[in-house]
Amino acid sequence: MVKRALQVDANDNVAVVAQDVEPGDVIQAGDSTLTAKEPIRIGHKIALCDIPSGEMVIKYGVPIGKASCNIAEGSHVHTQNVQDITEELCQKYAAEYRMEQR
Repeated sequence: MVKRALQVDANDNVAVVAQDVEPGDVIQAGDSTLTAKEPIRIGHKIALCDIPSGEMVIKYGVPIGKASCNIAEGSHVHTQNVQDITEELCQKYAAEYRMEQR
């Protein structure tokens, strides 16, 4: 049985699994078909492709974090392998706002 994951934007490199998955389960997400490498609970993210360490994790078409290690396609994407970039994004958006106000 093929399980589903939700990929919102064509540029996303992660999708949200719509049901619990186990290693070896085949996952369909948008135009991608991949195999889960580990258990992933419903509502959590799965990597749609290999994401090298330091690269942005993209969900909903926007960066939500930075890979803290290499993440293999089909792997669980969560706090164990994603660095929080909230502060970095806040600084970027603040700088952009200040430039607009000039």
